[in-house]
Amino acid sequence: MQTPTKIALIAGIALLPIAAVVIYGISKGGGTADEDGKPVDGQYYEVDWNLLRELDFQTGTKPAKLAAVDGQFVKVPGFVVPLDDDDTGLSEFLLVPSPQACIHVPPPPPNQMVMVRMKAGTAPQRSWGPVWIKGRLHIATTESQYGKISYLLHGNGSEPYQMPDAGELPPP
Repeated sequence: MQTPTKIALIAGIALLPIAAVVIYGISKGGGTADEDGKPVDGQYYEVDWNLLRELDFQTGTKPAKLAAVDGQFVKVPGFVVPLDDDDTGLSEFLLVPSPQACIHVPPPPPNQMVMVRMKAGTAPQRSWGPVWIKGRLHIATTESQYGKISYLLHGNGSEPYQMPDAGELPPP
């Protein structure tokens, strides 16, 4: 093989994973929003805590599947940890994977906390049960008064969490 051909082949192989992530992200959609901040096609991609935990919060390393949802419209299940005592509604709160995870010492790891900033009038009702929070997810580890937080979700909707129908569950 001639040298330019070898270089082109090596470059193609090296760039293949990056191209795959970009193509996956484009094929999954979620890039455009209407005037209410919701995805044009109405689709929110379900993101679970198993995927969110894959972020290495110490190095910032994330697998391709997690990188593909960065900046996309998603819905994440979890429990609300209010950050204020305002009874008029929640505008900013933490979303965590279990009701025991809270901001007491020690707080959960950063990849198990999502800072949620809700659009006015879309916040969930205060409850002890799980909820789905919908919005645009950003992977950005930041330092806050609550500790490090790996995710920011600009929320534009919420709904109570419902278990799937028995026919949708995998066999034991």
